[in-house]
Amino acid sequence: MADGTHSDMTSVWRNQPRESVEISLDDIRRKAQKFQRRILWRNLREYAAAAIVIASFGYIFWGASPVPLIRAGCGLLIVGTLFAMYALHRKGSARSVPAEMVFRTCIEFHREELRRQRDLARSVWTWYLLPFVPGLAVFLLGDFLRTMQMPNAPAHRGVIEMVFALVAVGCALVFVGVAKLNQWGARKIQREIDALDAMEKEP
Repeated sequence: MADGTHSDMTSVWRNQPRESVEISLDDIRRKAQKFQRRILWRNLREYAAAAIVIASFGYIFWGASPVPLIRAGCGLLIVGTLFAMYALHRKGSARSVPAEMVFRTCIEFHREELRRQRDLARSVWTWYLLPFVPGLAVFLLGDFLRTMQMPNAPAHRGVIEMVFALVAVGCALVFVGVAKLNQWGARKIQREIDALDAMEKEP
C-alpha cells in the first residue's frame, strides 16, 4: 500500500463525517477483494504449471525412458508436485470477502489474509521447493548414468560431467531465485500489514 494512499485513508477516517467512513470501508473491501483475486490467479497459474509438469514427467515415466533411476526420479517429481499443490491449496487458497462487514471487521479480515499469504511466502522452502529436490536429484543422476553408458561417453567424460554440473548449479540458482522472490513478496505484504496497523491506531 503506497504511503500517499495510506495517508489519505487515515485522514478520511479521522476527520470526515459518517458518509466518508463508509467510503473508507468500501475502499478497504475493494483492496481485500483485489488481493483475493490476485491470490486466485496466482494459484490458477501454479495449478496449470503443475499439470504440465505432471503430464511431462508422467509421459517419461510410463513410456519414454526405460532407465529405472530416471523413472524413479519422474515418480518423485510427480509426488513432489502434488504435495506442493496440496500445500498451496490448503494454506494459500483465495477466500471470499464477506459482503457485510463493519470497518474494523473488514480490516481484521484483510490483515489476517495478508498475514496468511506472508507466512506462506516466507516458508516457501519447506512446502514448495524442497519437495522437488529428491526427484530432481534422482532424475539428473539417472540421466547422467544413462549418458555415461553411451558408446562415445568415455571419450567425453569431462564435458559430460561439466554439463551436468552446470545443470545442477542452474537448478540450484533457480531455487534460490524463487526463494528470494518470495521473501521479497513477503516483505511487500508486511508493509501492507504495517499500513493497516498504523491506520487502526489513528484516533
